[in-house]
Amino acid sequence: MKEDRQKAILEILHYIHDGGDFDTAKKMFQDRFDQVDVSEITEAECELIAGGLDPSQIQYLCNVHAEVFKGNIKQNELNSDFEKPGHPVNTLKLENIVIKSLINDYLLPNLEKWEEDPNPESITKIQKALSDLATIDKHYRRKETSIFPIMNKYGITAPPEVMWGVDDDIRNLIKNAQHLANQAHPEEHSLAEAIKKASHEVLEMIFKEEEIMIPMLDEVATSQDWYNVKLEEKQIGYTLIATPMNWKPKMPETTSGAISIDKLTSLAINFKEGSLNLKQLEAILDILPFALTFIDENDKVTYFGGGASIYPHSKNVLGNSVFSCHPAKSRPIIHRIFDEFHTGKKDKYEFWFEPRKMGRYLYLRYYAVRDEEGKYLGCLEVAEDVTEIRAKKTEKRKI
Repeated sequence: MKEDRQKAILEILHYIHDGGDFDTAKKMFQDRFDQVDVSEITEAECELIAGGLDPSQIQYLCNVHAEVFKGNIKQNELNSDFEKPGHPVNTLKLENIVIKSLINDYLLPNLEKWEEDPNPESITKIQKALSDLATIDKHYRRKETSIFPIMNKYGITAPPEVMWGVDDDIRNLIKNAQHLANQAHPEEHSLAEAIKKASHEVLEMIFKEEEIMIPMLDEVATSQDWYNVKLEEKQIGYTLIATPMNWKPKMPETTSGAISIDKLTSLAINFKEGSLNLKQLEAILDILPFALTFIDENDKVTYFGGGASIYPHSKNVLGNSVFSCHPAKSRPIIHRIFDEFHTGKKDKYEFWFEPRKMGRYLYLRYYAVRDEEGKYLGCLEVAEDVTEIRAKKTEKRKI
């Protein structure tokens, strides 16, 4: 019975969460199961969250869960398109092959040599390897930007939430290892421990991506979902591989009765002062010097626009909750903004800061959008890169 299997899985996960030892948890699993389906694990973790367990706590258990179930996860035959060069899954797996080789064939062997004989040549190689490993940020950002929204769209909410937190932990572990390796005289024990910890977590994440995340996606993602991922890859770039081949899925044929976009573009939209047709409106929005996002009255993302690309975004997000677009650590702020917009307590929020690794200065504004009677219609987010504006010191009044 599925319910009995779920209950047994939950019992094992609760045992782990309550501090139980790994060997006993592994034996509990082996005594009750031959194989387990990925969906059963994720449903059990969703139940833990529904029962009040903070998702940030689950992320620390994530490796233990994966290790307990490793080797016993039922392998279903995946979509054959995944093996085609250029498909986002093929690209993700290709990056993982290179990342594993970087760790197992270069970083860890050079760490071992350095531990035996601390010398400038070995530490230089370690520094270079860690620098290369830090580019895993692109791999994770593509996943967070375009793939997690697919999972959220189809109701698979707990795994991406937990995985995003682990991604951030891995970024910090690599950053810490780089900091230690770049010291004038690296402390041997601290550096070795930091590199081994970061390497272990990266390799565990590869297992989770390929054995848990991808099979889950295969059950729900459409060809259009994957094509969106493919088209959006260039926003961020790739980790340690050349630009992959082009790939385009075979799309279902459109119905003959569909209205042509060309006919719609000539339709006029009347405003309070004047009118624009759809083609003019789109052209105006596309040259605005900032990025726009609209979130409707139900807190669902419904529109991206503007002529500036500030943050990478995905069509797969459209229709999803705005809260699923942010990592768990950012959500308290987002919840406060939207709660106060809904209640009418606030109509505007402003932030200005330097985003991580961008080297730019961002001005971010949230506006509550209301109709003439004051009814809340949604939120308009305006993101503007003001780096050049802040640098201007003199006036310009002539051409």
